[in-house]
Amino acid sequence: MLKKDIPVIKLRWYAWALAVVLLLAGGISFVMMGGFNLGVDFESGLSQRIQIAPIGLEVTYTGNKDAVLAVSGSGLTLEIRGDEGVSSTNFSASKYPTAQDLATALGAVQNISVTVVDGSLKTSQLLSGYGFPATLSAEPTKLNFQSSGNTNIEDVRSAFDSLGNVRVQTVGMDGSQTFQIRLGIKEGATQASMETEVKDALDVAFGSGNVVVLQSDYIGPKFSATLLSSSILAIVVAMALILLYVWVRFRFAYAVSSLIALVHDILMMLTVITLFRFEFSGITVAALLTIIGYSLNNTIVIFDRIRENVALSPNASLSVNINHSVTQSLTRTVMSAVTTLIAIIPLAIFASGDIQLFAVKMGFGILFGTYSSNLLAPAMLYWVSNAQAKRKAKKAE
Repeated sequence: MLKKDIPVIKLRWYAWALAVVLLLAGGISFVMMGGFNLGVDFESGLSQRIQIAPIGLEVTYTGNKDAVLAVSGSGLTLEIRGDEGVSSTNFSASKYPTAQDLATALGAVQNISVTVVDGSLKTSQLLSGYGFPATLSAEPTKLNFQSSGNTNIEDVRSAFDSLGNVRVQTVGMDGSQTFQIRLGIKEGATQASMETEVKDALDVAFGSGNVVVLQSDYIGPKFSATLLSSSILAIVVAMALILLYVWVRFRFAYAVSSLIALVHDILMMLTVITLFRFEFSGITVAALLTIIGYSLNNTIVIFDRIRENVALSPNASLSVNINHSVTQSLTRTVMSAVTTLIAIIPLAIFASGDIQLFAVKMGFGILFGTYSSNLLAPAMLYWVSNAQAKRKAKKAE
């Protein structure tokens, strides 16, 4: 425990000045960057994650049974389904390391023919996208393989020049040739028509079949508007219930102070999302609601200690009680933040996709929540309590 109390009230102007400067920076960046980088949840249109990957093999089947080919692990699994049952064969990368080896093994199966496009590709680099598991037929099923090509983001952007409102981002590790494509909705367009437009543009630019669709999402304008309004309503309702809870448990000054601190946390999260161009999606709303609960918990712990110290030391000034309470609670709030960050940081570094984004946003939110709980909320309580005391004194005159 610290021997000397932290001068929270003395530092209140500096703490709030720093917060205001950061919020202004977020506001300026929001205007200059044209708003949030909306995810497909909130922006109507088509969102696809694609990977540029060459065709290695083309497989056809001429039998009268059902032949299903699936990419499993680092190899292929072929299932032949007939009246007598199901026979399954696994073609692993360890046994068939190249596309040529794979073609030889597959071609030995009755009624299956394989055309080798590039036999040097590695079986361990097989990709499974939309259309897999694939039911084989006389129409060739293309097998794509990840390769270290030299396609860059400008090549992909130029492929969509004729489509107009298309945004392209690089995702994944460097050299993976994986891109996120967002196509704004057009009047009269459907999911099928937009997917066809994207496929045709990619086929022209990179050759037919040389692009694998890893993920495809479509959001209509009505659904995106409903989701946005519902998300805003969820946050507003959460804040209103928090105001009511703290008001009942403590008193009005505590409720207002905690609410303002929570608004700061939300705005700071939005500032980070704007500055770093993180995607604003349903994951963001989940992170915001989680941070509201996390920050409120720390604030209530500190406010509860302030209320106890005010009752124990009624002759001490409010500033002294606040400084002493924050100092007493500091170890608990800091250790709570550190232990949570220890759990989150590995996810932010090693995870991917929505889990990684959630962890990164939560990490920033924990830092902002700890800052506001220990410095901003107590300072606001000091200002509101003094204002109420002055108003009561004025009425008593």
